Amino acid sequence: MSMNRPVRLLPLLCLAAWLALGCAHPAEVAEAEPVGKAVAPSAADTEGTAKAVQGPAQPLANPPRGPFGYSLVASENGKALDIEGFISLEECESCHERQGEELRGSMHTLAHTDPLYRAAAELARAEVGEELYAYCAGCHAPQGVVTGLIPGTSEEELPDAVTQGIVCDVCHQVSQLTGTTGPWGEPGNASFVLSPDEDRKFGPPGGDDEASDHLVETREHLDRSEFCASCHTVIHPFNGLRLENTYAEWKGSIYAEKGIQCQDCHMRSVEDAVKVAETLKPVSVVGRSEPAGEDREIHPHYFTGANANAERLGGSAEHAAIAEAQLKSAAKLEIATPDAVAAGEALQFDVVVHNVAAGHNLPTGLVELREMWVDVQVTAKNGAIVFRSGELGPGGEIPEGATRFGAVPADAQGNVTHKPWEVAQFLHERLIPPKGSARDSFRVALPEGVVGPLRIQTRLFYRSASPEALAALMGDAAFEPKQVEMARAEALVSVR
Repeated sequence: MSMNRPVRLLPLLCLAAWLALGCAHPAEVAEAEPVGKAVAPSAADTEGTAKAVQGPAQPLANPPRGPFGYSLVASENGKALDIEGFISLEECESCHERQGEELRGSMHTLAHTDPLYRAAAELARAEVGEELYAYCAGCHAPQGVVTGLIPGTSEEELPDAVTQGIVCDVCHQVSQLTGTTGPWGEPGNASFVLSPDEDRKFGPPGGDDEASDHLVETREHLDRSEFCASCHTVIHPFNGLRLENTYAEWKGSIYAEKGIQCQDCHMRSVEDAVKVAETLKPVSVVGRSEPAGEDREIHPHYFTGANANAERLGGSAEHAAIAEAQLKSAAKLEIATPDAVAAGEALQFDVVVHNVAAGHNLPTGLVELREMWVDVQVTAKNGAIVFRSGELGPGGEIPEGATRFGAVPADAQGNVTHKPWEVAQFLHERLIPPKGSARDSFRVALPEGVVGPLRIQTRLFYRSASPEALAALMGDAAFEPKQVEMARAEALVSVR
């Protein structure tokens, strides 16, 4: 029943796909008068990181359903639960103050209220109906789905226990995972069972402090990537296309081979996550789950991710800063170039992007929204621009010819769409796997009189979504996405 992403093709076919989409590599500088231009650009992907057009995923005759709809979230008996069984973040942090402070302002606490999600979910509800809205809420507000409050309850009438997001009493009330035995054969679409109990919580191995005011039952899945994948794998409910495929990216990586789990990086500081990536060994953090407890291994609850827009979406400046630091640690740029070139001839160089610290692809998640690209500039000794590629256009768009990463989503007819429920295929996808790299070759014709040395400057940028996508989903409420510089590199080439 699974419908995976397009198959990997050879580099020349990948290049052909980019060209067909009007995305050929380096182009002339548009805003300045260049003294040179790009000639016959070429591109080569290493490790098969680009994918080209494949036919659309076909509608499923009988889309899988859980007890509460297309989301797979469940209760133990398949019947609706009482929302009073879920306690608030405030109640939890009366004892677990550290975890509450770390969690507040994260994207987990914004899962239901994030303005981009709200706009997209309400648009899905208006265009497709309540069942699709409830499918989305299966991960963004699962406590609302299993209690029958979603769908059917107006936003204004939903209790705080639903709108507070993914907080303590969601994750620590998951009694079992159902992904591998479920209809998709893998974690995803909220494939878990919620079993709320005010007097009992589920904790990871070693999390059963005697000082706790409630019973703690051990659940090993809390330390496993499959737990995260239960929501961070998103499978189109009607055609099976993987809209978010982070778990599969990790599972095929050296991180999974070495036993590194999602929690080993995303429930650690950025500095510790970098150590994990460098050594491929977990970093232990010792502390207390609550002030009266004993020192033991703990998991910081910042849930570090890559959304540098956290603050403008209603979260904290601290979480936005952590996300930016995480992005800056994930990749490195390299320029391969000759030591010298003759005036009047062509300067040829390669730009290589390395995924050095992400245990999944770069970018990852909803790659049909995410954008990562390289800004390349070559200047002469006097500062004159010889070549430019990747500078954003007046509307914030990545220009044709830029080295870019992400995916181009389309509906069944091949029309580009930013609405996830309409997506049936990816016209193109280019991602960098864990510990992998992507290489692009440039050839720039130099005029006879150019004076060196030539300075090649490259910068790798990331943003969570394009202005175009935000406008399509949010309308007049769209905001300008933060652009984060992930890495930079520079090289000098003398002119003979």
